[in-house]
Amino acid sequence: MVIGLLRLRLHLPAAHSLKDRRAVVRRAVERVRARYNVAVAEVGDQERWQVATLAVSAISTERGHVNEVLDKVTAAVASAVAGAALVSGRELAFVVYPDDEALPGGSEMDDASGLMEKFGGSEEG
Repeated sequence: MVIGLLRLRLHLPAAHSLKDRRAVVRRAVERVRARYNVAVAEVGDQERWQVATLAVSAISTERGHVNEVLDKVTAAVASAVAGAALVSGRELAFVVYPDDEALPGGSEMDDASGLMEKFGGSEEG
């Protein structure tokens, strides 16, 4: 499992109020959510008029696929904010977990039959 985390910093020189800023950020977030199967959120600088920080995460079995998706997300954000903002910073990080490794802070994977009993389903379908 490969987890990719992208942090984008936006500079909004034309924003003269938080309302202007929110409109630009909302447009970028909505475009990314509509086109890509990723998690996206505004994570910082929420009270500054001319700066915004977005975080995007993607998970796949291959690092190349995660990198490709996050590159496309960067382009989509740049396109969505064109004329109103600039992507002024981009950070990218990857975490790779082997399939048989426990996740940090987590516990061993629950037995599926126990979960089925707990929630009233059956394993057969």
